[in-house]
Amino acid sequence: MQLLTVCGSLQLRSTNRAALDVVSEVAAAAGATLDDFNRLVEIPPFDPDRFDDPIEVIDDWRRRTAAADAVVVAAPEYAGALKNAFDWLVGSGELYRKPVAVLSAGTTGGEHARRMLAQTLTWQGAYVVAELGIASPRTKSDQQGRFTDEATLAALSALTSAALGAPLLGADELVNLATSVVESLGIDVVHVAPAS
Repeated sequence: MQLLTVCGSLQLRSTNRAALDVVSEVAAAAGATLDDFNRLVEIPPFDPDRFDDPIEVIDDWRRRTAAADAVVVAAPEYAGALKNAFDWLVGSGELYRKPVAVLSAGTTGGEHARRMLAQTLTWQGAYVVAELGIASPRTKSDQQGRFTDEATLAALSALTSAALGAPLLGADELVNLATSVVESLGIDVVHVAPAS
């Protein structure tokens, strides 16, 4: 199982990066192969006229997304860099029917960031199979920024398990799971990709 992680925060140390560190530890313990895409800052603003141009970082982004069995995305409350990166995948289809889990660690738990990202991903044909908001993350972390709160660690473990388990589901089960998740976020389920 290959898991791709993507952190929307461009800071070297952030609560969203700390959350993905937990995801990576859980996934590695489960035997998954990990790939962390950390080149968001290099991705140019989306330009439809350059969609087919040979841009190395875009080619790398598409290749690594296509190679992943599942993706976990951590979105800060301002998710501009993520939205831009995913725009580059709209016409090339690497996310189509790909299981994706979305999380956001921030003051409020990033409710709007999670909803908007889940909507964007769903409209691109991805299956959003899990989502998690972590509110007031600094109160759940040690002085080095590592999560120590047991409930938060358990929630991150459950999200990781959902992401790793999703590729093993039957097509109808995957659609039903994605439908349930996006519906819980108030997103119109008509855009969930069909099973076939």
